[in-house]
Amino acid sequence: MCALKKPVPFLLNKDLEIPSIPLVLVKIIRMLDENSGTAKELEELILHDPALSARILRLANSAFYAFHARVKTISHAITLLGMNLVTSLAIGINIFDTFTKGAKSEAALINQLWTHSCAVALLSKKIWSQHSLREKETEFAFLCGLLHDLGKVVLFKAYPGHYGSIFAVAKTEEDMAISSYEDENYGANHSIIGEMVAKQWGFPLELGCVIRKHHDPSGIDLPLVSAVRLADLLAKDLKIGYDGDDGLLERAEVVSMLSKLSITDEQWERLRAFASDECVNIKRFFQIAS
Repeated sequence: MCALKKPVPFLLNKDLEIPSIPLVLVKIIRMLDENSGTAKELEELILHDPALSARILRLANSAFYAFHARVKTISHAITLLGMNLVTSLAIGINIFDTFTKGAKSEAALINQLWTHSCAVALLSKKIWSQHSLREKETEFAFLCGLLHDLGKVVLFKAYPGHYGSIFAVAKTEEDMAISSYEDENYGANHSIIGEMVAKQWGFPLELGCVIRKHHDPSGIDLPLVSAVRLADLLAKDLKIGYDGDDGLLERAEVVSMLSKLSITDEQWERLRAFASDECVNIKRFFQIAS
């Protein structure tokens, strides 16, 4: 595994000039953080970005949602999917576009990460729905799952070529996790870097906390972190996309998280069956989102 000669603490201002956040995303994040705004205002923001509008409509018409009638307008998509879910999709699409623009040589690797992130988002939402019946909370879990690996997207941008060589290598049980390689090479791992960007871009604090703690053993004391971590492990186990690690489902860790979320063994088996059955749709969902 290749390494930089002198890893230094990762500093956003030194190692990477964070791309300017698109104005539409500034306004969408503000609506999310302040719990303000109406469906009409969200529709108007999305319509200002034709490419984003087209992808939201394609997602709404994807096999994963399988609505009976064709979704032809953003307002209809918001009605069917919910305002918070459309907000999450708009944020995720904007961020991946902003950071990956021009990264043609590593497009296939980034696409694998985006597939993984979409799967973790959908599974986080499903897991959280068994913990909470509040729709707004389940849709926020979707956003947390979608952006849990934000720091990896930053590293692809900061170290073109080099990070891809670390990310792409298949890792065995004897190898370190990719977070350790990141610390060794760049002075910080993707969880820390992702939280830095989340703070700089003004994301809700709870989202930054999930990004920072989704690999931290102490993080499972926070139910939303447990939900995202469980979704992350399940997506790896089923090999939906790739996130730079070859995951093995650790039963002890799973049992601990299921306990934190009050999910029974029967519910867990149903969740695994759901994920397995939806593998194809999740991959198609990604192809439409990307």
